[in-house]
Amino acid sequence: MKLLTLTAPGTLICMVLLSSCVKIEWRGGMTPSFKWKGKKDKSRLELPAPKADEFRLKDNSTTADWPDFRGPGRLGIAPEQGVDLNWMKEPATVWRKHIGQGHSSIIIVENRLYTLEQQGEFEVLSCCSLMNGSVIWEHRTKDRWSDSMGGPGPRSTPVFSKGKVFSLSSSGKLACLDAATGEPGWEQATLATDYEYPHWGIAGSPLVIDDLIVVSLGGKAGAVKAYDAATGEPRWTSELKGAGVYLSPTMLDLLGTKYLTVAVEGKLAGLDPTNGKTLWEHPWKIFMINAQIVQPLPLSEDVFLLSAGYGKGAEAIRLKKTENGFETEQIWKSKNLKTKFSNPVLKDGYLYGLSESSLTCLDASTGELQWRGKKYGYGRVLLATDKLLILGNTGTLGIVEAKAGSFNEIASHQVLKKERCWNGPALVGGYLVVRNGSEIACYDFAKR
Repeated sequence: MKLLTLTAPGTLICMVLLSSCVKIEWRGGMTPSFKWKGKKDKSRLELPAPKADEFRLKDNSTTADWPDFRGPGRLGIAPEQGVDLNWMKEPATVWRKHIGQGHSSIIIVENRLYTLEQQGEFEVLSCCSLMNGSVIWEHRTKDRWSDSMGGPGPRSTPVFSKGKVFSLSSSGKLACLDAATGEPGWEQATLATDYEYPHWGIAGSPLVIDDLIVVSLGGKAGAVKAYDAATGEPRWTSELKGAGVYLSPTMLDLLGTKYLTVAVEGKLAGLDPTNGKTLWEHPWKIFMINAQIVQPLPLSEDVFLLSAGYGKGAEAIRLKKTENGFETEQIWKSKNLKTKFSNPVLKDGYLYGLSESSLTCLDASTGELQWRGKKYGYGRVLLATDKLLILGNTGTLGIVEAKAGSFNEIASHQVLKKERCWNGPALVGGYLVVRNGSEIACYDFAKR
């Protein structure tokens, strides 16, 4: 580290110039974290894998899959685990190993986990064994994204459907591969030549709808596109247009109909998933470089939640059908849930989410604040039965009761080394898989 001092009349300006021995890391707030490079970290050493007869899911008999971004339905809710869990006891480490950079989340299907990582100048879709972390296959794409705050590596999460894995690279290459073997099926370029990338790159995950694979990347024309999942051939291009944002397309079930829900800068839109026609729109403007990140969340048969950080807060929106089409109506608005990166979850009529960095509970019908709890940083929230799993932005896992009466953290575990973690975890059969930009680990929370 070198110190440069400049003087002027009545003024002393000190600038700290960070040399190659210091790593600057942005974790979600506007204050960077500084770390010395080259420090040995034993946590990156690979641990012995368990014996095959110790792995409960070898016959895939006690678990559902985690095939999509944020799990089934993209709701952040874990399916039935098939085993009794003990969140308070320190979990057993099944395996832990190095992984490439990036903010991609994890999916798990039939005891195989998939994620995207950066290896040099290549983005790599990796398939690993849930039992021991060993690499089964890798698919490499020459691609690399990096920005000043997020660093290098892919941001999108792959998705599984009908024996295939679909991934979206940082330059918009949509690929289909055989999930068992990694054999490439097809690859499709999705971006126009004049495409303007969002400030922090492409982060949205592709969405499978029946026999279609949909991407919502924004653009001067055709902001949303659908391709044939079997062949990669274009099926439709939307009339919707506008600058790309960061949230992933999703299906919202409202008024008894499933709408393909997408966003471009300044608005959310509901499309007909069969042809891409825009059926309704809702204005959603956020200060700070189009930072629409958080997924819309259904609250009832006709109401959904929108939320964001950067001072925006949360709003409950009712969708109404009229003689002329559709209208949207704001039901309530609150500054108590400012979800910057993390998606909230819904349980028994209450919302739980990270407002900036503080875990917060709101009444979903009124927006009334129930409690504000501990600060976890800009992490991820999952619901597992009656427990909230909060993977904080420094690799700490907090376990909190999902109860509206009061905040109650029952346990806290350091599951990754203390560096930036924006990656979404996955929970299958009592096994929790977590990762950041340098390591990935599997923990067993089953009662022993």
